[in-house]
Amino acid sequence: MSAFFEHMEPETATTIADVSRRMYDVREGHKRLLADVGYVDADELLEAVRQGEMPEHPGYEAWLAIHLMREREHALREILAWRCQLANGGRGVPAPASELAALAAALRPALPSAFQGRMALNHDGIALHGRQGMEVLVRILSSVAWSFEWRWEGALWRMDTAPVAHPGVHAHAHVHRPDGRVVDDPLPLPAGQDIIERVRVFLAAVTRTPTLGLD
Repeated sequence: MSAFFEHMEPETATTIADVSRRMYDVREGHKRLLADVGYVDADELLEAVRQGEMPEHPGYEAWLAIHLMREREHALREILAWRCQLANGGRGVPAPASELAALAAALRPALPSAFQGRMALNHDGIALHGRQGMEVLVRILSSVAWSFEWRWEGALWRMDTAPVAHPGVHAHAHVHRPDGRVVDDPLPLPAGQDIIERVRVFLAAVTRTPTLGLD
């Protein structure tokens, strides 16, 4: 190990150590999450949510988080291998960022002004801090598998695509109000499968009306 770092620039060594620490943190967080939900397999967890054997929430968020953390750990492992290769005089194409990190990078210039400069990449989602105390957590795997949580004036709202039927709800996505009622997603759907646009439309909507007009 001493030979590995012997001729390495301090900045390079620090970068490698940082990537290694983040990979460890994600892996340990993933282990804790699996232990908390009591399921080793993510698909079994989702089926339990679908069948009502596991509460829809936080079960669906846990399912999303399991996949997001697994993918992020894999991306960090590839980045670490690439950094070590460069440090030892090798060459190669830079390792890609995780899909969540790539989403955050693409989303940053499209953020409404209320959220600009107030975004952080978590292990299992993208956290945004808006003006006047608005807190948002975005977990998204695809255009059909996602959950947006936001807290406004102490109340928790949630919009998601959990595969659970609710009386009177017919849209693909639904909103959980703080009072426990579940209603159709009131937002217009972006054309196609544009994930960035879907998140942007949501953020713009809660910036204008934090309750989406459902209060």
